Amino acid sequence: MNVNENSGRRDVIHYSTVPWISFTALTHERNFAMPDSIPKMTFGKYFKEGNRLLLPLSINGHHGLMDGYHIGQYFELFQQLLNK
Repeated sequence: MNVNENSGRRDVIHYSTVPWISFTALTHERNFAMPDSIPKMTFGKYFKEGNRLLLPLSINGHHGLMDGYHIGQYFELFQQLLNK
């Protein structure tokens, strides 16, 4: 099911949020009948731990397009932007 004309494009990232729960792991549902390599990211409910504010983030990416290095770069930039 496509939400709009852009939903089926291959040059997108699927973002979602689950603001009701904090998680330590999350899997992203996938239809293997449809070949895609679209990165999927989900943000959870932020929470305080001591004096730190934490935000769960799950990333699922196709290894043919990215690896841990690229995801690490994303996390570093995202953290820098949050710190501003």
